[in-house]
Amino acid sequence: MSVSIVVQRFRKCKLLLNEEQWVTVGDDSENSGSCGLLAYISFGSSTTQSEVEAAAQTLLNLPVLTTGLWGDSSSTQSILGLATASISSCSLVIVPQANLISKVKGKSIQYHGQIDKDLGEQLYDYFCSYIQGLLLEGQCKARSEDLPEWYIKRKTFLEQQQQSKKSYSPSTPPDEMFRDASKYSEWDEKGIPTKDSEGNALTKSGMKKLTKLHEAHRKKHIKWKEEQQKSGDDCASEQTLPSSVAAEAPPVEQWDGCLDDTFCHFVKGSFGKRQGLEFTSDMGPFVHSFQV
Repeated sequence: MSVSIVVQRFRKCKLLLNEEQWVTVGDDSENSGSCGLLAYISFGSSTTQSEVEAAAQTLLNLPVLTTGLWGDSSSTQSILGLATASISSCSLVIVPQANLISKVKGKSIQYHGQIDKDLGEQLYDYFCSYIQGLLLEGQCKARSEDLPEWYIKRKTFLEQQQQSKKSYSPSTPPDEMFRDASKYSEWDEKGIPTKDSEGNALTKSGMKKLTKLHEAHRKKHIKWKEEQQKSGDDCASEQTLPSSVAAEAPPVEQWDGCLDDTFCHFVKGSFGKRQGLEFTSDMGPFVHSFQV
């Protein structure tokens, strides 16, 4: 299990932020046509950034909203579809809810599959930022406007950063290339993972793929060491990071003034804080639950 999401339709929603400020979105007055989506989200211990991106895409394009009442023949729409078509005032409220990932055992509840809290907060921030980016792209496209320069630069930076993580520097020792505790929990003597982060043995096909990557990188590392010795640079650190990305920071997000609430009112719930919630809903069956 990677990303667990529960969504709830609403007319009006009131959420407590940072344990002190209440934010209200939507309108529950008669014939308002207001429609919103409340999404609870939790990340499993092995969740990757690409899975977070897929979850964001799924959430925005999930056709579970209706501006009318259930059974009145009004068609269902996604939150992005409603916003783009300007059919009604729409809102998206995200609430972190770690306990969506849990397991009942006897008379107790276990939470072993949850991600580490610090990593979970990083993924939550990335998830919300990615959603805001998709909304901004949809808004600019619908209004025939150019994307803000800061957003283009930030997106390009993050894409380059992500690409650099997919390839290993030749200087990286082979036994260190898979030492990622968010993905794996046990390794063999060569540093090849044998169990995932939840302690489950990797499949034979998974092991074969990692072994192939390890062997290819080992050859590159040997060649790199030989070149270092020939150039007399024996003292070069084997942990030297490839150039730019690690030393730089992406352009600062500037959602205020760019992402228009009249397109879609986005609210990011507080992570690790006391939560408070009120909402009104009259659209029939309310909740959908799914994993990505």
